[in-house]
Amino acid sequence: MLNNNILKDITVVNKWYNKQTKANEYKISHVKGFWSSNNGINISNTEIVKSDGLKVMIFNDELSNYKNPIEFQENGIGWTLQNDDYLIKGLVDSINSISDIKSKYECMKITNIAIKDYGSLYMQHIEVSGE
Repeated sequence: MLNNNILKDITVVNKWYNKQTKANEYKISHVKGFWSSNNGINISNTEIVKSDGLKVMIFNDELSNYKNPIEFQENGIGWTLQNDDYLIKGLVDSINSISDIKSKYECMKITNIAIKDYGSLYMQHIEVSGE
């Protein structure tokens, strides 16, 4: 078991198309994970590029209500990790819009999900990175 003092509250914001209302909705879920961010730049011969990085690790013991993206989109039950969804550092219970998230919270738009299912059972996790 990981030391819970290093794990942070993370809010998962999933976009879901509700077939009954025929509208996109945002579903909110809460998990604990390790949030890491860095600010930096890459310098090449011809340009300087901002290379800020955000990474979140969600360990396997937090995956009890996790659904794969296809299963989640079918019925909107549970939570998932998919590109273009958002993670927010801290607990948020409701949102009005994506622009609301970006202006009010430390957040990241998911761009990559990697399953790290090797090593000790306590260290197996899903690694999420984004911008």
